Amino acid sequence: MNKTITLRHLRCFMAVAQTRSFTQAAQRVYLTQSSLTTTIRQLEESLGLRLFDRTTRQVSLTAAARHFQQHAEKLLRDFDMLIDDTRALANGYSGHLSIAAAPSIVVTVLAPALVEFRARSPGVSVSLRDAGSAEIEHRVLDGKVDFGVCSRLQNHPELEYRPLLRDRYGVVCSADHPLAALERPVTWDDVSRYRSDWVGLASDTLVGRVHKQILGDDAPSAYLEELSSTSMLGPMLALGNRFSIIPGLTQVAHQLDFLRFLDMAPPHIERELCLVTRRLRSLSPAASTLLACMFEELTRFDLPAGMDLVQEANTGDLFSPRTPA
Repeated sequence: MNKTITLRHLRCFMAVAQTRSFTQAAQRVYLTQSSLTTTIRQLEESLGLRLFDRTTRQVSLTAAARHFQQHAEKLLRDFDMLIDDTRALANGYSGHLSIAAAPSIVVTVLAPALVEFRARSPGVSVSLRDAGSAEIEHRVLDGKVDFGVCSRLQNHPELEYRPLLRDRYGVVCSADHPLAALERPVTWDDVSRYRSDWVGLASDTLVGRVHKQILGDDAPSAYLEELSSTSMLGPMLALGNRFSIIPGLTQVAHQLDFLRFLDMAPPHIERELCLVTRRLRSLSPAASTLLACMFEELTRFDLPAGMDLVQEANTGDLFSPRTPA
């Protein structure tokens, strides 16, 4: 029995699994149908099990094939990412970057940093996506983006989180809300008194998760409204008699200066925005250049009160993969 399984076997298997057709799969991998059939038979013999049930009308995956498909897909994705990374190193500053970041970072830091990045790397195209922390973590994990900037939400063991910024939460409200009339920092007793006016965020964002932690068991029914994104806060709070609790950078990014942003009395709540990468994976030269431009923009940015750069953000360690502790 031939026990050698190659990338050719895996790519042929994935082509059949995705198209459910030997004819279409053969076209996808540029083989004759007989060559593809032989390759699949070799793979089945090496594994010692049947992968496809084939009739004149359809091709279906066996239970073993469905299990095998998940791992084969990840293996091929990791291999292709390795090749892409190596080519990026060889090609220097050509190619494409995909970045996912919290909306506040995209607006205040990443977008302005692109001006300098374009001057340094004119041949690199860039895709920016703003999203909640959960989506960003998944995109980095799946290799869909080169790096992400968000809060540590799920603390996934295959991801590396390197702190960049600490940002303090405060109360944002319309000018007609009673909290806006206070001449002192807002206390948690004040928040509790007006909690029925609270506009919350969905729990797939860190802000929303913080809200749920504050409210505890009352969270599901406590909000006046619940929003899926901080981008909706401005129009909602402008309706009047509403407030929310958000980080200071979010207030700046969404240009909520027509609302009141109020400091909170201790105990303070802070979030930590991190550079998120896959563990032990180096950044490409283009990604490192964009990150450097982003740091330069951060040092020029007039940080809101309660927001600080983390010292580590100024070190070159961010550009190299870490070894396990």
